[in-house]
Formats: sequence, C-alpha cells, structure tokens
Amino acid sequence: MHTISDIGPVETSVKAAAARIAVTAKVLVVVACTALVPLGGVTAASAAVVVAVLAWQVAFVLAGRWPRARAVVDGIPLVAACVLLPLLHPSHGHLDLDDWARPVTSVCVGAVQFYTRPRDGLGYTLVISAGVWVGSTLAPGDDWNLRGAQAVMLLWQGGLARCLIVLVTRSARRVDDLTAATATARREAELTTARRADVEEHLAVLHDTVAATLTAAASRGVSGPELQHRARSDLSRLEPAPRTATFADLTTPPETGTLGVTVTQESAGDAPAIPAYAIDALLLARDEALRNVERHAGTGQARLRLRLPAPGTVTLDVIDDGRGFRPGDVPGGTHLGLRLSVEARMRRAGGSARVVSAPGRGTRVELRWPAA
Repeated sequence: MHTISDIGPVETSVKAAAARIAVTAKVLVVVACTALVPLGGVTAASAAVVVAVLAWQVAFVLAGRWPRARAVVDGIPLVAACVLLPLLHPSHGHLDLDDWARPVTSVCVGAVQFYTRPRDGLGYTLVISAGVWVGSTLAPGDDWNLRGAQAVMLLWQGGLARCLIVLVTRSARRVDDLTAATATARREAELTTARRADVEEHLAVLHDTVAATLTAAASRGVSGPELQHRARSDLSRLEPAPRTATFADLTTPPETGTLGVTVTQESAGDAPAIPAYAIDALLLARDEALRNVERHAGTGQARLRLRLPAPGTVTLDVIDDGRGFRPGDVPGGTHLGLRLSVEARMRRAGGSARVVSAPGRGTRVELRWPAA
C-alpha cells in the first residue's frame, strides 16, 4: 500500500488535475441549473434560492485549500436543500425544484470523489443520499418526484466516480513506478559505465607508462640513465602532480621520445573554450599516437596538425610517413594503445578517434572533440 510519501509526481499531478476539473465542472453545473430557476417568472422565493445557491458556491470555492472542509461546506447546504425544499415547497419559476435537485445532487456526489479521500467521499455520498430520501418522504403530494430512486442512483454514481479515480490514479502510479525503475536502471548503467571507464583508463595509463618502458628496454636495449628517466616519468604519470592542461599544450610536442615532431596549425585565432578534460584526453591520445609512431612506423619523423573546423570543435591529427598497416586486419587483442589509450579515451571524453592507414603509405590518427 502506498503512503503519502510514496506518491510520485505523475500521480500527484493527475490527482490535482482531476480535482480541479471536478470542482470546476461541479460549480458550472450548479450555477447553470440555478440560473434556470427564475426563468418564466421571478418570485421572491426563487430569487432567494438563487442568492442562497450562489453564496453556497462562493463558500465552496473559498474552502478550496482544505478538501475535508470543502466537502462539509458543500454537503451541509445541499442536505438542507434536499430536506427543506420539498417540505417548504416554495414557489418557483420555469424550472421545477426537483428537476434542479436531480442534476445538482448527482454532480456534487460525483465531484466529491475526486477531491476527497475514499472514506470522506463515501460519508458525503451517504449523507446526501439520506437527505434526498428524507426530503422525498416529507414532500406533500406528488410534486417532489425524486423519491428513493434518486437516493439509490446517488450511491451508484458515487461508486462509479470513485472507481474511475482509482483506475486513473493506479495508471499514474504505474507510470511513476516505471519512471523510478528506469531512473534506477539508468543510474546503475552509469555506475557500471563509470567503473568500466576507470578500468580502461587504468589500463591505458599502464600501457602508456610501464608497458611502453618495458617495450623500449626490450626492443632497443635501453638501460642506465635513460631507463631511469623513463621510470621516473612513468611514476609521475601514475601519481601525477596537480596541473591544468591548456590549449597551447596541444601544439607542444612531448619532452620524452626520440621523434622529430613538426607542428602546424591551420586555423588562426583565439583558442576555443573547451573543457579541461577534453584537452587532457586529446593530449594523452596524441602522446600515445606519437609513441605508436616511434615503436611501429619505422620512421623518426611525425607531424602534428591542429585544426578548428567549427567554433568549440578541435581536430588534432598525428601523421607519419612510415610503413603503415591495414587497420581492419589488426586482431582485437593487439594494438591496445590505439584501442584503449586513443579510441576509448577519446570516446569517454565525448570525442572520437579515427585511424587512416595503408601499407607503405603512412598513418594518420585523427582526434576530434566533440565527436562528429
């Protein structure tokens, strides 16, 4: 069973909208029926009925902040009218007062179900039905035609209105439950993605540091001071000092490495306002692409080309004229540098990476933020 604290936003808004519609419809019907009473001949009694009913509706509207008080303000005058009108039998105009009472009692019993709790709505329905029945028994002659049939009909109408609001609110509650379940699933998916990103970033850092140093030591026999320098650099990467990367760093070649790097910037003008995490991703992916040139391309030269194709968009190309390869022929278990340190890193930052290469025609790694 749902408590008040469990009610979701959809159910709350549906209940509020249903209550507003029911109250508005009820006031309009009562006022419209009352406006027909003096037609065909205004009498003092019919004028008094109109004034009393209008005052009743004003009090009903003013009690809107308190549903239970509103039901009381609405119910007492209606019961009094059902009991006293047939007993007093005042003169009227065009509309018979029992014809007035029939739609008014029906709309009041139906509307109260939408702005009160079930127990209060049931009590209201029973009281109005009893008032109609008592008034019918007190009516002299056959002028008052409501009788017991209208009392039974009110019970039936109140039950139908309550069933309707229950069905509507249950549907809204299912929407709230589905929304909450979707939000929970989304949060879990985001948490899983964040954990996976942390693992990939850790693997990328290890690949860029320890694996690169060990590969260099094994392939070229690096030792002594150079190996110590690499090891210190790796440790600084694993435990980096606080530093904020800037856009100018993208065109500054890394200090480590043996490549000759040429930098060109095809777009002049002020540096675009892109977030620091995007600059970090571009820098780390660029450095790994340069290390790949150093390890695999068979050339000692590389080019960096910076472009600004649109406001807020950066494209950084790492180009070499080395031996090249077919990217589609690379097995999934190899070239982890491209897959983790370049492609996955750019993807996590909201960017993209594309490798264009062919045997004997060099390689171009295109880094872009944001993704195309």
